[in-house]
Amino acid sequence: MNLSTRFSPKSGQPLSKPNRGPPNVTWQHSWSSSETAAGLAESRLRFLPPEVLLQIFKGLSVHDLGNISLTCRALKIIADQDDIWKLKCKSSTKVQSKTFKEVYMDWMHEKYLRNIELEEVEAEYKKRRAHVACGRRCGPPKYPIRPDGKHDFGAVGGFKEHPNQSSTMIIDLSVDINKMAKELLSLLEKAEQFKVEWRESSVIKRMITRYYRFMQLKASMPSSVLLIPTLDIEIIWQTHLLRPTMYHDDCLRLFHRIIDHSLLSSDIEQFLKERAFIETCKLYEERFGEEYCPLPEDKQGKTPMPKYEHNLFCRLECLIPNYLYWDETHFKFESPSTPNHDDNPFSFTEADVILDSNWLSLCKKFMLDMEEKLQTSAYDTYEEQFILRHAALERLKKSYERFLYLATKYPSSNGYQFVHPTYAIDIIWHSHMQEPLKYVADCQRLVGYVVDHAPWPSVDANKMKNSCDDTANMWKKEFDSDMQSDHLFNTKNSELDCRYD
Repeated sequence: MNLSTRFSPKSGQPLSKPNRGPPNVTWQHSWSSSETAAGLAESRLRFLPPEVLLQIFKGLSVHDLGNISLTCRALKIIADQDDIWKLKCKSSTKVQSKTFKEVYMDWMHEKYLRNIELEEVEAEYKKRRAHVACGRRCGPPKYPIRPDGKHDFGAVGGFKEHPNQSSTMIIDLSVDINKMAKELLSLLEKAEQFKVEWRESSVIKRMITRYYRFMQLKASMPSSVLLIPTLDIEIIWQTHLLRPTMYHDDCLRLFHRIIDHSLLSSDIEQFLKERAFIETCKLYEERFGEEYCPLPEDKQGKTPMPKYEHNLFCRLECLIPNYLYWDETHFKFESPSTPNHDDNPFSFTEADVILDSNWLSLCKKFMLDMEEKLQTSAYDTYEEQFILRHAALERLKKSYERFLYLATKYPSSNGYQFVHPTYAIDIIWHSHMQEPLKYVADCQRLVGYVVDHAPWPSVDANKMKNSCDDTANMWKKEFDSDMQSDHLFNTKNSELDCRYD
């Protein structure tokens, strides 16, 4: 895709390409050293120890630092201190010739350019998006079995045998993928329902602010304390989690530890969930002085909801939710009533959040296209929801295992040479990344390094195509199957098709 031309949403006319150089910022003070000394001598702040002033200024937002810098020379000098700006930028990108403030400004400019590119990609996806729906299938279908070729195998990373030698996943993942994948798709379906309410820049900025505050609250508490995010916070958290390296770096920079996450709740967490949500509301409101979310309604005198039901296939299902975000009261996705000057301290942008919201519909379309190509139906896919059955999940997990095997055997030498999976593989990959500490540990154990994820890379189209073609060719050579339709093939036998649930 050519990103060199931008178009006005109103007129459709090309806009000028944004300046790709560094931001035009003047860094030199406009007063002499004698004036500076006089300004400091006359300031009342001279009575406060320097370390106290630094601690005060470290807690200010960039917007406030900018305003304070305009008031007097003394405050400007303090606001420019490296110790303040070191907290607001990635220290690993620091170069000798620049202050941390300059690094921060360059970083913000880079995010601005990245946002422009992502907005263009979003506009392109809007044009391509198609209506997706299909009917229900009857009875378990039969799926093709991939050729049982011979493979020269030597132990690679944490793999003890070639993925094609078994019908189901042979590696052990620390995450309960079967449950996690279903909860993740359920979450994305819920987010899809409210998309018209929150897919605006001002609303997303507000959501990012709330996410940052929630993460600050998490970081200030022992890891054993249960805090419950609202749906808007969980949506932003998903964008962050799907960029593992970015998430790791941002957490260490902002919170000095990795904040763990899981969509799934244990029995005790589910038992404590409502109480923990009420306490989260109170802690948030005490610290930040605004409402977190409406409290749950009083259930006294109301008929209790059933805990179990029989589904269409006469299987008993538990209706008690086991996810760890809060959606029992409707949180209003809205812009702040007053201008919000809180900065986005994270490395992702609002456009990343908007683009990520397209993933579910694109995934559905990909799945249906592949089913039509192979003339089979592996998934119960509807306009309103996306359901994975046992056999489909096992095939998806097998494809993800091949993906990890390929990443282990052919590690990337640059950021875009490898690996570009399909939307089918993405389902399991995204589910695996829901628990960041376990994901990193699994990658180190199985692959030897953390497999990073860049959902919408800004790369030259030809370079991306060549890289994808190389990966597809490696896949075909290694596994005797086409990567695009790999998730629709059984391995070794068709036993999976005997179970239909």
